[in-house]
Amino acid sequence: GKFKSLILDKCTSCSVIFDTIISSTETVNCKKVKFQVNGICPAFTIDKTVNILIWLSKESLSVTNFTTSLSSEMNVSFPDGEDMKELPIPEQFVHKLVDGVVTSDVSDLYH
Repeated sequence: GKFKSLILDKCTSCSVIFDTIISSTETVNCKKVKFQVNGICPAFTIDKTVNILIWLSKESLSVTNFTTSLSSEMNVSFPDGEDMKELPIPEQFVHKLVDGVVTSDVSDLYH
């Protein structure tokens, strides 16, 4: 169905399938969760979550963003032609002080 927002808190081994989320989907303190987006979900917030897999629809590819903190084993799967492609959501970054400003880049492990 269609929802304004969705929050999972302290869930383990949970799978959620939905059509469209108007605002965002949030996971907090979860382990081993899966989401399948059949329509559109503009934002995922992933906090203190271990082992999350998100399947995106073709419609979601250009609009979905991910905000993460204190989480690991995060992956996103999406249509790539006739196949599905799965990529890790980076959890390791390189931070530098440049001209008095902290900059952040994804670690070379993901390139």
